[in-house]
Amino acid sequence: MAAIGWRRAGGKIDYDCGGILISKQFVLTAAHCAQDNENKRPDLVLLGDTVLERFYDIESTQKIAIHDIKVHPYYNPYYKYFDVALIELEKSAIYSTTVCRACLWQENYVPTGPMDAAGWGALGFFENPSPLLQHVVVRHIDKTACERKLTINKNRIPQGIREDQFCAAGRNMDTCEGDSGGPLGVKQYTLGGIEVPLVVGVVSFGTACQPGSVGVYSKVSEYVKWIEQTTKTSMSIKDCIEESFCFHENDINVGYHSFNAKSRFGLLWNEYDSDPNQCGATLIDYQYLLTAASCVTTGLGHPKYVIAKNGERAAISNVYISPKYSAGRPENDIALLKIAQYTNLQVYQPACLWDRQSSGMWEFEPRFSANGLKQTSRNPVDSLFVRATNFLDCEVPWALGTDLYCFHNEVDLLPGECEMDYGGPVVGFNSSEGSAAQLYGIVSPLSRSCDSKLFMVDISRHIPWIKAIVVEKLEPYRFWV
Repeated sequence: MAAIGWRRAGGKIDYDCGGILISKQFVLTAAHCAQDNENKRPDLVLLGDTVLERFYDIESTQKIAIHDIKVHPYYNPYYKYFDVALIELEKSAIYSTTVCRACLWQENYVPTGPMDAAGWGALGFFENPSPLLQHVVVRHIDKTACERKLTINKNRIPQGIREDQFCAAGRNMDTCEGDSGGPLGVKQYTLGGIEVPLVVGVVSFGTACQPGSVGVYSKVSEYVKWIEQTTKTSMSIKDCIEESFCFHENDINVGYHSFNAKSRFGLLWNEYDSDPNQCGATLIDYQYLLTAASCVTTGLGHPKYVIAKNGERAAISNVYISPKYSAGRPENDIALLKIAQYTNLQVYQPACLWDRQSSGMWEFEPRFSANGLKQTSRNPVDSLFVRATNFLDCEVPWALGTDLYCFHNEVDLLPGECEMDYGGPVVGFNSSEGSAAQLYGIVSPLSRSCDSKLFMVDISRHIPWIKAIVVEKLEPYRFWV
């Protein structure tokens, strides 16, 4: 967080706007903060402090003179559009435990969850600015509802709220006068648990600060290209993380592990395919793999090959779909694949089927197979799992009594950071070297993302059908490929 100050006569400094450090050299703020009511430009930026009216500087504080202010070229002070500007610092900021950059939100949508705004603005209508940094939690609100509440002269927003703006409001809380230019953002995680602060909006204008008020923000994702061109710096999240060392790492329930590397295979639909992450399958025998029925009954037809992590592939000779499966329904979404050759057990390791009816509840914590996209992780991705930590009160009423299990999964991941491995394994495993994974279920397509509720198809109910084909060699449900 940055406070933008104007030096006054007698040495007094008025911090009338906020901003956010987005690199060592630049602070992002609102265009209308580029000058005060007397057309005077600000002189300095304060970083690393939460208290403005100190009589002394503390060690963590950095006061840096402003070298230049670059206002968006389309900004017009009369209108409420293109209200963004970049402050170039006289010298580079020094990252520390109290001074750190934020990354820029890159998506064209606004997060639906709570967002945090910060500033030293007034605590209410006609009140004085706060000397202490304040935080307020708001949520995105509908454009139509927002426009109905706005009291500003409509001539100043002739196009209404544009695509490069959005509205937000809180429960009896909102940004206020003096918060202009400050950030509205979220914190989300990388695959490795790095907590990344992301600026979603810049405080622009709003209604009077009182219960029911709304704020209007410049949508940062619409200005990323202009920011990159102006600063001559990449603003990708990957580069942002690599440039800053001060982001915190946390233990989250999404992580790396090679638990499924020897038993997890991908499905391919033709000989030219090479993407192993379209759908997953789990080796359970020399020649048989389990997957989701919905993976093998798409418009593409049945898959033709399975592919291992090392790139080795094998032709699929037979496909068996559960007789209980109904296309378009999530229950009984399970299928068997038979490959045309025996697997080399010196290289691959079948997973062991866990039968809850004979062995009881799962021995280890269920882990859902997922695919990491690598773009922001500092470490190479081997295999990904999402740890199912809590399945209490997660069941949806229509799924009760079926083979579907639901698990809570509460972690905010960066967009595009992780995708569920539909048809892939849900396993438990111990840390013993060489131990086979215990297969609990199949990742259901109901698992929308790695940071949503997780659903699996429990294999226990299907073990008699699996044994009939794999062990007893009965093939009443075969579909020739």
